[in-house]
Amino acid sequence: MRFFDRLSNGWKLAKTSLQVIESEKTLLLFPVLSTLALILVCATFLGGGYFIFGDQILEAADTIEGNSSDINPLAYVLAFAYYFVTYFIIIFFNSALVHCAVQVLNGEQTSLSEGMEFATSKLDKILVWTSIAATVGLVLKTLQSNDKIGQIVAAIIGTAWSILTFFVVPVLLYENKDVFGSIKQSGQIMRKKWGESLGANFGFGFITFLVGAAIVLFSIMLAQVNIVLAIVVGILLFLLLSVVMSAAETVFLAAIYQRVNERPTGTFNENILDDAFIVK
Repeated sequence: MRFFDRLSNGWKLAKTSLQVIESEKTLLLFPVLSTLALILVCATFLGGGYFIFGDQILEAADTIEGNSSDINPLAYVLAFAYYFVTYFIIIFFNSALVHCAVQVLNGEQTSLSEGMEFATSKLDKILVWTSIAATVGLVLKTLQSNDKIGQIVAAIIGTAWSILTFFVVPVLLYENKDVFGSIKQSGQIMRKKWGESLGANFGFGFITFLVGAAIVLFSIMLAQVNIVLAIVVGILLFLLLSVVMSAAETVFLAAIYQRVNERPTGTFNENILDDAFIVK
């Protein structure tokens, strides 16, 4: 398939994902709740951590960021705890969203409570996957904080890990496999189906860029009236954009997984879904 055809298809996939969300706005609640929970966790770790550990929390942060040559065991304990909690929140709400997206693609009714209940029923698997993802995340962050070579290695490993685990969440949720089996299955799906997915990535990225640019321009104009109001409105609009695009990308993931397993894909064009992951 030609490059511009792939870009065109990526744009169509992104638009279809947004249309699915428009038809079932419940899907937006999951990234909203996830974002609020992450903000609360950040505030708790920063405020509570400083209250309990004092300046040690700042020293721990310096160690993780590579700004200190001292080995600080507390830094890695706190960092793992932070990564674990944040990864758990993201994975839990993504699992709930994937389930609700699959229901919509199957032509079924869905709700916030159904998604939450389903994710809760898979809590044991989610906790194990969270532990693995948090460990990998901490290792990559440690490599990034060292030198240029470490940053390059972290980038390579991080990219490979993202590709390998692309389908982990839906496989974990819907197939009778443990976490390591899900990672293996995700890799096998990618080896069979992975092609040049730039088109799909471009579709979501281009929409985000266009809307983001519009938000910046609007905020600049609003700043002529009230700069504080412009900052607040700009932040809120970017949060809204992040929520919508996060939900849209998860809907796309659910649609791809459904297509791979020859299940209903709702209003998605199945030929375009194939082209997103199959080299032609």
